[in-house]
Amino acid sequence: MGSGLNSNEIKQLLKEGNFIKAAEFLKDSHPVDIAELFSDLEPRECLELFKKLEFGTARDVLEELEPEKVTFILTHIAPEEAALLLKEMSTDDVADYLGMLPESARQKFLHIMHQQEQNEIRSLLLYDENTAGGRMTTEFIAFPKDMKAKEALDKLAEIAPDAEMIYYVYVVDDGGKLLGVLSLRDLVLSEPDTPLSEIMYTDVKKVFATQDQEEVIRLMAKYGFLALPVVDENNILLGIVTFDDVMDAAQEEATEDILKMAGASEEIAPEKSSPLFRASRRLPWILVALFGEIVSGNVIKNFSETLQAVVALSFFIPLLMDMGGNVGTQSAAIVVRGLATGQIEPLLIWKNVLRESGVGAILGLVNGAIVAAIAYLWQGAPALGLVIGLSMALNLTIAAFLGTFIPLMWNRLGRDPAVTSGPFVTTLLDVIGLLVYFSTANLILKL
Repeated sequence: MGSGLNSNEIKQLLKEGNFIKAAEFLKDSHPVDIAELFSDLEPRECLELFKKLEFGTARDVLEELEPEKVTFILTHIAPEEAALLLKEMSTDDVADYLGMLPESARQKFLHIMHQQEQNEIRSLLLYDENTAGGRMTTEFIAFPKDMKAKEALDKLAEIAPDAEMIYYVYVVDDGGKLLGVLSLRDLVLSEPDTPLSEIMYTDVKKVFATQDQEEVIRLMAKYGFLALPVVDENNILLGIVTFDDVMDAAQEEATEDILKMAGASEEIAPEKSSPLFRASRRLPWILVALFGEIVSGNVIKNFSETLQAVVALSFFIPLLMDMGGNVGTQSAAIVVRGLATGQIEPLLIWKNVLRESGVGAILGLVNGAIVAAIAYLWQGAPALGLVIGLSMALNLTIAAFLGTFIPLMWNRLGRDPAVTSGPFVTTLLDVIGLLVYFSTANLILKL
């Protein structure tokens, strides 16, 4: 919370129903701080306070609020006022908000807007929200290739207030096809009569509107762009994705991957859903783990004679299973992260698998030697130490192999690799680890 915003004092005013004075207190506060205050309020309190804010402040705050509260506010204020607020916002944000509204409410807002704004927003609503098209804004700057630098600067001064990003100027032909790009700096430093075609860069990094937002994140992170052009299959410039939109997308993708690796399919706000609903979203992966551990129990049952002969083998079962699960999960996390950031080439499956398996082998040998020495000193049985150490080395190597191979193969099949990287990999490694452990014991101890 900003230093100039006394939230306790404002909340007291809201409790007293003095929304006018509360709005007066917020007048000079940063929109992000105001939005943070709104996040602690009930929807009705948000609505009453929002109505008392100055128009400019209200517009800026609306862009910072959670989507659910934006939807609530837009549907509970006068449609004309909502339309004015939406008109001042970027088209991609407007499309995002309208996309969350019921069809009837969405159409009501669209009909109030000008025809050109309607067309732009309707075109954005056609794209999936997780694609480049769903993230782009149509408020970009593009000039024809024959325009002179001086003309472009004059025109830029005229249209800049309505553009989302003025640091990049895109160059197009008469049909709207993307030909090149130049920075504002290039434009300012050029001779006034130089055509844009002579100063533009033709090697334009771009994405197709239907590409997943992860590709947009990867390219912007790799090249450090502030914006990235979005084109259709005919190379027609449709819009741009800006850095702030990518930051939002990156946060969403990271949250999604973490939840999937933990065995949860999506982010669920505890205060907005019942325990029964939250449990139902996590139950499938818990059942996968449950049946996997039943299989693990059956493996132990089949080697019961081995355990009866050498009871000390049971002492090390938790250690071997946990270590295998840890290494497997680490490898899977590295792969999922590498695929998301573009640091891992998904087609080079065996190169990636062999490299990570080598890491697993080194970890296995080091940890195997340590646990073998501990087993020998503890139980005084060299053969038992050899079984434990060798099993540890094999388990960690296999864990690194599977933790790398399974997400890569899943990705190759066109599925989200994060889904396989939590309970599934861990449970599979538990079963395989037990088989390796008891098979090694039977072989070495001649049981």
